[in-house]
Amino acid sequence: MKLSKKTNSKAPLLILILLIAGMAVVAPVAALKVEGARIALDVAPGQTVTSPIGISIKADEAEGDFAVEVLGFGQAVADGTYNGLAAVVDTSPYSARPFITIDKPTVHLKPGERADATATIRMPPDAKDGGRYAIILVHPITSTSGQQTAFSTAVAIPVLLTIKGGAISQKGEIAAVETSKVEIAKPFSVTASVKNSGNYHYYGMVINVTVNDGQGKTVSTVKTTPMSRAIVPDQQVKITAQVAPGLPEAMYQMTVKMETQDGMVLDTETKSLQIGNPKNGAVSTAPAGQSTVAGVRTTYAPGPGAFAVCMAAAFGILGGINIRRKRE
Repeated sequence: MKLSKKTNSKAPLLILILLIAGMAVVAPVAALKVEGARIALDVAPGQTVTSPIGISIKADEAEGDFAVEVLGFGQAVADGTYNGLAAVVDTSPYSARPFITIDKPTVHLKPGERADATATIRMPPDAKDGGRYAIILVHPITSTSGQQTAFSTAVAIPVLLTIKGGAISQKGEIAAVETSKVEIAKPFSVTASVKNSGNYHYYGMVINVTVNDGQGKTVSTVKTTPMSRAIVPDQQVKITAQVAPGLPEAMYQMTVKMETQDGMVLDTETKSLQIGNPKNGAVSTAPAGQSTVAGVRTTYAPGPGAFAVCMAAAFGILGGINIRRKRE
């Protein structure tokens, strides 16, 4: 793709914005204190609300300038960590970024000082259903001496807004299921990539893995610890379950469920799983055509339908040979 000169000139600025936006922490560290580090409000369409943000540094910290930016709501795929997204990549229809403003985009702090900023949220009158999401990122700029302040980690404030009177849809889907290397009688991991396909966030997501043998008997079950972070609409994260202490050589059927903490099943995926090289042509109980777990081979045996077709073809060939001999 060819970029224009105008785009090239903005590239360094865009990269800087993305790098700043990518910084996030779950909780403030000791050097920087942020009050109002989570904003969760019910807001009616057309309503304007405000939320205070207090920013302070310790007495032994160098003075400096801090930026308070409104960004899109992103999440790290690996663990669901909240990340800020620059406007150019914040394309979710559930974004609250466009209608949040900060009265003090930058604040100057001397050692031990505190500054107060206010986030103003103006919900559009046509907003309806579900939630709207954003990240307010507080991060250092430079000190008065031109050197970056001693504190170098940003603080991400998640903004989770619920539209009053709107319909809430909690949906999810399993985008992919992968396993680590599977060996006889050895533990292995199952990783599910799950996506929030609804219009509202949810906490406590778990993955429930069940492994059945060829006779349908359950031989292993494992459920992950509920996620402490919310998964917001349009975001995808990975959750890993450990299957221990391992399973003997055989063919299995593995079912992976995406569940809320209270047990509501959002999506299910079933995979055939082969461990070792089972003898006697043992096959999985998975339905015909079922895909396999990545990196795990599945062997299928022809059913009676395939056998009948082969026999019919064989008799047809033999019949043709006999007719030809008679004519000769």
